[in-house]
Amino acid sequence: MLITLAILLSTAAPAQDCATTNCRSLMDILNDMQAATEQARRESEEQEVEDSAEPETPLAPVEPERDAGPRAYVSAEQEYAPVQRAGGGLPTGASSVRWVRPSTWTWHVAFSGRAGRKADHEGVDYVHDDPSTQEVPVVAAADGEVVYVRAGCPQSGAFGKNRTARECGSGWGNHVIVHHGDGVYIRYAHLDPEGLTVGVGDSVLRGQQLGLMGNSGRSETRHLHWELGTKNGGFDPAAPAQSFDAVYDPGALPFR
Repeated sequence: MLITLAILLSTAAPAQDCATTNCRSLMDILNDMQAATEQARRESEEQEVEDSAEPETPLAPVEPERDAGPRAYVSAEQEYAPVQRAGGGLPTGASSVRWVRPSTWTWHVAFSGRAGRKADHEGVDYVHDDPSTQEVPVVAAADGEVVYVRAGCPQSGAFGKNRTARECGSGWGNHVIVHHGDGVYIRYAHLDPEGLTVGVGDSVLRGQQLGLMGNSGRSETRHLHWELGTKNGGFDPAAPAQSFDAVYDPGALPFR
C-alpha cells in the first residue's frame, strides 16, 4: 500500500509552495504510515496473546492459623512452687492402670512422707551414675496425654552437683507431666535439656520415650525424679512450674 501511495503522489499535480501552505513531503507521509502500521501490528499481537491466555483461577480463602497453645513452657527462670503434701495410699484409679518402670537405674531413693503433711521426699529418684552409659531414656509409665512440659533449664554437666540455675522449673528442672487418666498424674523431672521428645497435647503410649535422664534443676547427679500426684483443675501449659495438690508413693503402684 505504501508503494502505491508513493506512485500516486509522484504523478500528482505539482506541489504547492510549502513556504505559504501547510504541506508535507512524500517522505514524511510514508514515515507516518509505517509507524501507524507497526503500531497496529503490535496491538494485534498483544490482543492475540490476551485472547489465548487461560483465565486466572481465583485463590481459595486461607483459613487463619488457630492458636493450639504452647507445646512447652520454655524458660531458664528460677522460681519456687509450694512444697507438696503427701496423700494416703494411692489416688483413686491408679490401681487399675497398667504401669511399667519409667527408666533404668543403678540405685534409687524412695518416697518419704506422712499423709496430710508436707512430704519429705515427694517422689522416687531413679539414679543412673554410670558414665559408661551415655544416654538413659525416660519412658511413659502408662498410656496418657502430655499436659505440661517445662523446657529451657540448663545443666552444668551430667554427673555431680548441678551448679547452673538450680531452681529452674522450681527445682524440678526440665520436666514433663502426663495425665494417665482418672485424675492421676506423673511428673518426670530433671530431664536432659537436649532430650525432650514430646509436647503438650501429645498422646503417649506405655513405654514411649519422653526424654532423657538428666541433671537439670536442683539435682546432685544424673537421675529421674518421678512423682505421682493429683491436681484439681489441671495444669496451665503457659505458666511456670506448678505443684500437685497431693503426692503419693509411686513405688506402691502395681507394675505389670
